[in-house]
Amino acid sequence: MKNLIILFLFFPSLMFAQAPQALVAPSVLMKIPDATTIFGANLGVGTQIYDIANDKLYAVKTKIIYTETITTAAASLSLINTAGYSSVTASSIISTTSTTDVVITDMTKTLVEAGMYSIHFNGQLNIPAANYTTGFSTATAAADLNLIYNDIMAIPVTGTHALTFGSGETLLPGVYNVSGAASIAGTLTLNGNNEINPIFIVRANAGAFNTGAGTNVILTNGATAKNVFWIADGAVGLGASTNISGTLFSHGAAVAGANTTVNGRLLTTLGAISFGEGTLTLPTGNSIINFRSLSNFVIFTSSGGVANTGASVYNGDIGTAGGAITGFAATATVNGTIFQSGSTTLVTPINHMATFSLYKNGVLIPYSSRTRVELPSDISLLALSKIEVDDTIDVRWKIDEQKSDGIEISVLNRILTLIRVGN
Repeated sequence: MKNLIILFLFFPSLMFAQAPQALVAPSVLMKIPDATTIFGANLGVGTQIYDIANDKLYAVKTKIIYTETITTAAASLSLINTAGYSSVTASSIISTTSTTDVVITDMTKTLVEAGMYSIHFNGQLNIPAANYTTGFSTATAAADLNLIYNDIMAIPVTGTHALTFGSGETLLPGVYNVSGAASIAGTLTLNGNNEINPIFIVRANAGAFNTGAGTNVILTNGATAKNVFWIADGAVGLGASTNISGTLFSHGAAVAGANTTVNGRLLTTLGAISFGEGTLTLPTGNSIINFRSLSNFVIFTSSGGVANTGASVYNGDIGTAGGAITGFAATATVNGTIFQSGSTTLVTPINHMATFSLYKNGVLIPYSSRTRVELPSDISLLALSKIEVDDTIDVRWKIDEQKSDGIEISVLNRILTLIRVGN
């Protein structure tokens, strides 16, 4: 075993005295040349000798002197770490911007002894704060609003309907044309009929769209607010205490009375919007219609002011391409951004996430991944895996795919250790 012999001759600093301990018979028979000066010094009981090349630790169980022969020297050594261990370390700072798993520099180890291993990784981690800067133009949004309207109107008509909806009526999915001003009274149920992405579109092609006080629109059997649309060629008016779902789109003004609840949007190409007191919430999920730059808006008008009344709650953005936005500062709660007419630069804080994982031969070790967010101090991984000779273990990392102005995560002072457990 030449590696061990070289260690004896040139690495005396790796040998250190220990108190005597219980030792078993040698688990390996080392071939030591018959030379009277091979050890270069006397080795006392308890001395530990580390074989660097093979990650093995030996102990002297009976004193060896420099005049001993091959037979007596071999019999005097015993392998201490019968469980076996292997480790790599690195202190340099490295960084990545990869959104897919890549190997961390220096964190790879190929095993020379088969067995069941406990795998440990630890390192210092830095995830800097990040921002995402975007621009928004209300003029662009106004142009998008026209495209949204065209997309809705391009969906083929499936039927017609009388001017009035509700009063206990149940409506199935479809695109309904109304020849004049449309209205809802009492309760109207939109029954999705358990279809996939059922669509409901009501078009008042030659008039306004209004709801009476206390109107209640109920969605059942798969109907969702994201795919419900109320289109008016004229104005939109929602009576007090109306509860309605869907996007309300008009070519005139839009007014919502007190205690109105809308799970949808109020959009108009021409006219002011007045809301409140009430609640307006952006629908969840992706609609069949591409809302483009207005995806996160609950209120937008291409030409007109936007006014709030009372302690209304808005869960989404609000904007106008031509008019004043008033009445929000004092009493309204806006869980979104208010966009005055013109161009705006948005700086959004981003909380990036870093994921670390253990791999064996290029395959993720199940349940070994851990994720950290901004400003952690370290990362630790632990796994248990059966490993064969020449299997390779490595640590990999990645950053999440959130858009930001540019960020890289970094790691330093890292260590990968494999400890054999059992036989």
